Amino acid sequence: MLCITAIYPNEPGSRFDAGYYQRSHARTAQALLAPHGLTAIRTTIGTAALDGSPPPFWAVSEMHFTSRAAFDAGIAAEGAALFADIPNYTNVTPILQVSELAAA
Repeated sequence: MLCITAIYPNEPGSRFDAGYYQRSHARTAQALLAPHGLTAIRTTIGTAALDGSPPPFWAVSEMHFTSRAAFDAGIAAEGAALFADIPNYTNVTPILQVSELAAA
């Protein structure tokens, strides 16, 4: 199982609309990418660092796909629409990482 992680750093002057992300962007991603092998989206919204200071990351989102080929096909078909939506919820460029889900 493939995991695509999107990490949104909390950089000086940056913004992140968690409500929009959850209500609109994540739901749109689910609808567009499920036919291409997306099995789950899991998102955490940063609230604070351990010392109580602002969170180092606005959000961390994981998208689980059946395979790399499924992800590549989904992004080829729907990626332009998803990436075009980013300015609606943040001015941060997400850091993307490809991982394999490990057994617990």
